[in-house]
Amino acid sequence: MIAPILDNGITTENPDSLNRKIRIGNLIALLTAVVMFCYTPVYFYYHEPAGIFNNSFFFVASLITFFLIRWKKYEQAFFFHICCGFIYFIEGTLTYGLQTNLHFYLFIMCMISAVMFDKRKTIQGFIAFAVVSFFGLTTWLHFHKPFITVLEQSETVQAIIGNVNLFLLFIIASLIILFFKEEMLKSQKRITEQKNLIEEKNKDILDSMHYAQRIQSALLPSKNNMQLLFPSSFLYFQPKDIVSGDFYWIFQNEDYRFVAVGDCTGHGVPGALMSVLGINLLHEIVENKRVFSPAEILNELRSGIIAAFDKEGKSSEYKDGMDISILRIDRKATKYVFAAANNSVYHISGHVLEERAANRQPVGYSHDLKPFTQQEFSCQSGDLLVLFTDGFADQFGGPKNKKFRYKPFKELLLENTEKNMETILSARFEAWKGSLEQIDDVCVLGIRL
Repeated sequence: MIAPILDNGITTENPDSLNRKIRIGNLIALLTAVVMFCYTPVYFYYHEPAGIFNNSFFFVASLITFFLIRWKKYEQAFFFHICCGFIYFIEGTLTYGLQTNLHFYLFIMCMISAVMFDKRKTIQGFIAFAVVSFFGLTTWLHFHKPFITVLEQSETVQAIIGNVNLFLLFIIASLIILFFKEEMLKSQKRITEQKNLIEEKNKDILDSMHYAQRIQSALLPSKNNMQLLFPSSFLYFQPKDIVSGDFYWIFQNEDYRFVAVGDCTGHGVPGALMSVLGINLLHEIVENKRVFSPAEILNELRSGIIAAFDKEGKSSEYKDGMDISILRIDRKATKYVFAAANNSVYHISGHVLEERAANRQPVGYSHDLKPFTQQEFSCQSGDLLVLFTDGFADQFGGPKNKKFRYKPFKELLLENTEKNMETILSARFEAWKGSLEQIDDVCVLGIRL
């Protein structure tokens, strides 16, 4: 029977902390209504209009509190009931004197305000008011008589009522503390259950992502294959999450060797799905369709991505795609052909670094679709070609929490061409990032001709 009263105003949309306060507010209003209802006949019996008025006032205030909570006026309900409590206990003390012990209930109001409100200033205001009221009442009644003088034959009854009030003070405080403790235990149990559920779901998600990582890794070239095609190559591949939106791809036939590095829209699972699409399309275009022109490969790749997402003729609604650079290197290693969408390539020969500029458009839908262009460059044995995504240069870190940027990235590559580049890139990236979060996938692939 009590449970529906305590659940008055409770909704599943409310946070647990607010629902706990609502139950406590309902409990306090219920206790107030019951006590006032039981006390009122005593004042009727002794013909005390002031007592009848005070008790009726606080009883009605309790009912109003219930309705305010039901109407979801939670803050107003708590504030209203505490203020009415202060009025009742101050007025009762001034009316019948300190022997009623009602002034001690002012500290119960302090305790309730500390439980029901979050704002420190509100709590401090109620506590200050209670302290000032308590000492103000005791001082005033030390020098002045109560508003109503109790007859000698009623003094014993008044003393009994005062003792009963102290007993009720102890009972009410104990009930509130026990109820609050029970609510805290229930809340803690719910939090533990939710934590366990989240951990279980998180484990399922991580297991799925680790499995997806194995699938993605199977599609990416292995280091052994990389070393067979490009014996002096290096790779620094660091996904932001378990799976990556960056990818790299290699292929060779009787005349050419192909290498590409792509940066798909997004990272994590969405980016990884795009990378799988990109790798499969590259295999289809180069191996099956035998398209060997880098610019034409990108045109075909763009058409394949748009077709994959444009099932209902709404290609303009999709912004998915990738930035990618692709090289076709002659088997004799005397020249290479380069085409790219937004991703440049660095050509390091001796102590000189030259940047091969990309077309300023992505592989995917854009409002101004233009055919990709390609460039042919001569090269010699020992030259280093570096393909990369923007993850390394865009990473925040350092003493001022700024981006690494491309100029220091070029200098880093140029200063360490003869060293273990993978180790150097990894150490520099981690040192720059420090304790900050990695913001994007990172892929840097170097091909030594």
